[in-house]
Amino acid sequence: MADTLVPWERDPQYLTLGNLVGVGTFGHVVEGTLHLPGELPVRVAVKTVNTKDNSGYVQADFNREMDILIYLYDRSLHIKEDEKVMHPNIIQLYGVVTLSDPKRIILEFAPHGDLQMYLKRLRDDINAVNWATLLGFAVGVSKALQELERVTIVHRDVAARNVVITDGMVAKLADFGLARDVYTNTAYEHTTHCGRDELLPLKWMALESIRDGIYSCQSDVWSFGVMLWEIASLGEEPRYPGPFRPNCCQMVNLLRQGKRMEKPEQCSIDLYRLMCQCWYDAPDHRPTAAQLEERLAELVEDIEKEAQANDGVNHHDVVWETTV
Repeated sequence: MADTLVPWERDPQYLTLGNLVGVGTFGHVVEGTLHLPGELPVRVAVKTVNTKDNSGYVQADFNREMDILIYLYDRSLHIKEDEKVMHPNIIQLYGVVTLSDPKRIILEFAPHGDLQMYLKRLRDDINAVNWATLLGFAVGVSKALQELERVTIVHRDVAARNVVITDGMVAKLADFGLARDVYTNTAYEHTTHCGRDELLPLKWMALESIRDGIYSCQSDVWSFGVMLWEIASLGEEPRYPGPFRPNCCQMVNLLRQGKRMEKPEQCSIDLYRLMCQCWYDAPDHRPTAAQLEERLAELVEDIEKEAQANDGVNHHDVVWETTV
């Protein structure tokens, strides 16, 4: 891996660290500026690993995220101004610091934060919510999942908290390995899974992932369906019938009985139907990421047409209380 890292290694002296963005037991994220010689300063987010952690899991997740982002860049087919760039719906990597402590990953800064917090902020003025924009974010994530499928990578933690909103209101998939360790988050349940003691986002996981430890592009689709539920509920934590924080066995039993999350109060029937298709027991019966993009784009178009036809009418009423 050393040869692959060479082009990405950054001297810490070129990093100016600023405000804290997030902190947890296993590390923290700060806003910063990257000043590379001969280039314009770039606003970045800097992930730093807690060097006092002795579990080995944090370093493994750090390495996994670093490796995957470099691999995604190397395999990218996207060109901008005659230079290869990352897929437009995947967080941009600007470099790494591995030759000195603390170890860091330098990423594109997202001025609007993560999608989960963005959704929660919208609750303060529900009438101003632009649902077409929110579903447009989901379209962007579906495009990112298609890119992962193309290069045979499974994310394993698709959720609103792991999507960031960057300049231009572009949704980008992020956190390819470190998310569950950087932030102290009640979404992750401490459990022994497949012989390994770890934190798992159980309420976002597909049945086969919880039961058998199987992850695939189609298990990412299941998680994507949960993310759609988060969008429709403006960032509420997913709620299944039964215990609010079920363990592995409880989740498997719930899902095997066919129990799924109920439709959010203001969600259209069509969007909820799409979520439920993502939660089919059989992975092959779930829609593909490309099919999700197509269907969501249709819903966005319908919402925009409805809004134009009802110019001056509250978008919240038009979009979510009318089946499109």
